[in-house]
Amino acid sequence: MPLVSTVPPQQDDPAAVNERAEKVFFTILENPPESDPAEHYAWLHANAPVFTTGNGMTVLSRYADVSAALRHRSLGRGKESVQHLTDLPPDVLEPVMARWRRTMVFANPPLHTRMRRAISNAFTPYHVERLRPVIHDHAHALLDALADEPGGNFVSRVSSPLGATLVGELVGVPEADRPLLAKLSPESMRVFDPMTAVAELPMAAAAEMRMAEYFTALMGERMRAPKDDVLSRLTAAHKAGELEDVEVVAACSNLMNAGMDTGVNLMSNGLAILLDHPDQIEVLRRDPGLALRAAEELARLDPPLNLNPRTALADCEVAGVRVAEGQIVISVQGAANRDPSRYTDPDRVDVTRDEGPCLTFGGGIHFCMGAHLGRIMVSELLTCLVTHFSAVKRGGPPERRLGHNIRAFLDLPVTLRR
Repeated sequence: MPLVSTVPPQQDDPAAVNERAEKVFFTILENPPESDPAEHYAWLHANAPVFTTGNGMTVLSRYADVSAALRHRSLGRGKESVQHLTDLPPDVLEPVMARWRRTMVFANPPLHTRMRRAISNAFTPYHVERLRPVIHDHAHALLDALADEPGGNFVSRVSSPLGATLVGELVGVPEADRPLLAKLSPESMRVFDPMTAVAELPMAAAAEMRMAEYFTALMGERMRAPKDDVLSRLTAAHKAGELEDVEVVAACSNLMNAGMDTGVNLMSNGLAILLDHPDQIEVLRRDPGLALRAAEELARLDPPLNLNPRTALADCEVAGVRVAEGQIVISVQGAANRDPSRYTDPDRVDVTRDEGPCLTFGGGIHFCMGAHLGRIMVSELLTCLVTHFSAVKRGGPPERRLGHNIRAFLDLPVTLRR
């Protein structure tokens, strides 16, 4: 039974509509495993595509509104993602916040502009495309090992180590150190999850601090002996006065988190969809050239992050609503990706779909620099699956990962046949 009724409320009662909309939104936010967000997205589109919660957050779900909000110059990053961190003791909170404020993900111009200029040099087409054979070879090896273990966990056996390998190669983390960071990364990400229990925040913050210490030491090594990797390029920018040391460290931690958490979830979510739609696997098997288009479709249907929050940096208007400075605007990008006014039959899985890019990777100045890399990662994985294995099937019941604003799996049992 759905948690929220799909029967529309009386449209002549705005208060009732707003109350129901808030319940729908918080169900999406809490991400209960038994809840299908697609029905909640559809309800918002039909009844409350723009509304304001009781605590003053404006929530958007239409593609056009979300796309515009992500590009709105008066909407930026504030404390919308870290309000819960006040529960941390000052000696823990201060160093975490110092790095948070200097990350490109949470920075506003002009700091964001300066950082993105330096970091974007690591994501040129040359640097991204040269990783394609690395992705393919590692994906093939990991999938081949999984085939020897029917019902093995795709997350722990394939997507997680593949993400660690890829981002490790990109950033310049020695292979021997990647297992440590693969353990620290998801734990450190819990610092920014408002659903993390207060008692568990210090442990999450400790993981974040441990990652910072690691990259501080590795940065010192690259200053003495540069290599052809992201960290060396960031270190060169630091020497040139373009980045501060804390910004280099924070950038590396963010890149690792993106590859070892968001990228892992992107792969796992995509495969889970295909396991439920074996006809689409056969479409790919007949035409592996559709893999990149399929990667976009799977990212559209189940993005690793459902929501994209912003804070109004000045009084402004968003989707026809007046928003005051300091007010939070939440873009439900998972819903925008299924907007019926933007996509034909938006809940249908169609790996041949060609209706433009989704909003999974954000937009505006905070558009994910690793978007192309993420698409290549998923497409190469799909190509390996359909060209090297004759059958790809679910190997048991999956287990979703709990967490605010997260769409992910802890366990995704898969059975492969060569």
